[in-house]
This record gives sequence, structure tokens and C-alpha cells, in this order.
Amino acid sequence: MTRKSTDRSSEEEFAFSFFCDRCGKEWQSEAMPFVKGHFSSIEHEEAHRLLWAHERKVAFEQANLDARMFFNLCPKCGRRVCEDCFCPGDKRHQDSCKDCF
Repeated sequence: MTRKSTDRSSEEEFAFSFFCDRCGKEWQSEAMPFVKGHFSSIEHEEAHRLLWAHERKVAFEQANLDARMFFNLCPKCGRRVCEDCFCPGDKRHQDSCKDCF
């Protein structure tokens, strides 16, 4: 995905931000709630931690997939850029970012 991302997750939900590799424009994923199960007692702390880590990984993978709808891949430099930094449909420049245009 993009070279820069930020984890905005909490104990209650998972959310991430991704930034355009050219201009830094931010895109935020939708927050996904943490499904805690029934691990409320202290003896289940390890199970709670493992479940949180697993759900965070799944949420991050989904956020990466969703971000692909916002960022374009420049075939020349390989960066992921926002719509403002992309030049689509130009056959001569093969849909590249503005730096490779």
C-alpha cells in the first residue's frame, strides 16, 4: 500500500489512515468495532490480547483493500497516489503520477 500509514486503533475499534506517496493527502478507513467475545475476567487477559491482535490484522488488511479504491498505482515509479496526483487516460504517459507525466 502507501509508504506512510498511521494506526488509529483503540481498545474499542480499529481504524487506519493512509497517505498519498506524492502529496501526503490522507485517507481514513472506516472504523471497525472490536468484537470482544466474552473475555472480561482477568484470567482471560491473554485470550483477549490475542483476539484483539488477530482482529486488528484483519481490519488492517481490509483497510488496505479499501484504500486501493482511493489511491492509484503509478506504473512508472510504483508509488500509490491520490486522484489529485494522478493523470489518467493519457495514452502517451500510460496513466502515471504527475511526477512521471
